[in-house]
Amino acid sequence: MRPPVSAVLPCLDDRELLAANLPVLLDQLDAERGDEAIVVDDVGDGALADWVEREHPRARAVARDANGGFAAALTTGVESARNELVLSLNPDVRVRAGFLAPLVAHMADESVFAAAPLVLLDGEAPAAESLSHLVLEDGMPVVRRARDPREGAGSAAQRVAFALGGACLLRRRELLELGFDPVFEPFYWEDVDLCWRAWRAGRRVLVEPASVVEHHHRGTIGRRVPERLVRAAIEKNRLLFAWKHLDSAADIERHLAALGARLVEHAAAEEREELVRIVLALEQLEQVAAARAALPAPRLRFDEIQRALEEPDTGGP
Repeated sequence: MRPPVSAVLPCLDDRELLAANLPVLLDQLDAERGDEAIVVDDVGDGALADWVEREHPRARAVARDANGGFAAALTTGVESARNELVLSLNPDVRVRAGFLAPLVAHMADESVFAAAPLVLLDGEAPAAESLSHLVLEDGMPVVRRARDPREGAGSAAQRVAFALGGACLLRRRELLELGFDPVFEPFYWEDVDLCWRAWRAGRRVLVEPASVVEHHHRGTIGRRVPERLVRAAIEKNRLLFAWKHLDSAADIERHLAALGARLVEHAAAEEREELVRIVLALEQLEQVAAARAALPAPRLRFDEIQRALEEPDTGGP
């Protein structure tokens, strides 16, 4: 008998998405087993929470006093969760039947930090982010798709660099203990950082192809935040991730050389937005330096994690 799960959905005013996807999720949860769905109203006025309680009484609504972004909203929901296993789920994700049990099975292994479903972008091809491998290209960390688990490895679980924050199963106590690093606020790369810290500690992050969900990408943020600001957040936080986690002298040297070259190129071409992204990251240099200094000594270094990600999952780091 599987343990109960608390599904936490951080939301803005996502009524249309919730109306389409929340009932499907609720049908996959077992209330008699103790499963629950928690919708976190991150708008700050409580209107969405009132709507959820009225229209979807099988779900529980938690209202925040002010908008805090994805990580803060998820943390609020996790704090109120009744169960140890917590499913982080964006409102623009639609689950498919039977998605939950294969994820829960992986979490019986304490070496697994997070288990994630195979995420189909718009219900079709696997999303690159759900099959993530992290590589260094020209000194910069880049997310690339690892092999498709439907090919070659068959139905076996696959090691990935990180689990998408919008679709993954975690342990409540670990998530609250580790926490999301506020250096990555308001959004993007905070899930990469969280899972990379787990890899550094010798844990594993898996994608289970027997568990399938659909993600309609940026269904929430894309409707509320201009694309240029979304891109600025992604690129700023990509730099901050590099400054926090690159640990070999050679990688750091390559990164700094590439960053210097980019600054010169952007300045010469008068590419203001690209320069602003770098400046925004530099404004957080002291903050990310403190986060780097606070990291425990790694069991696996950056290059060792990359090699571990290339190996078939056999139950160890």
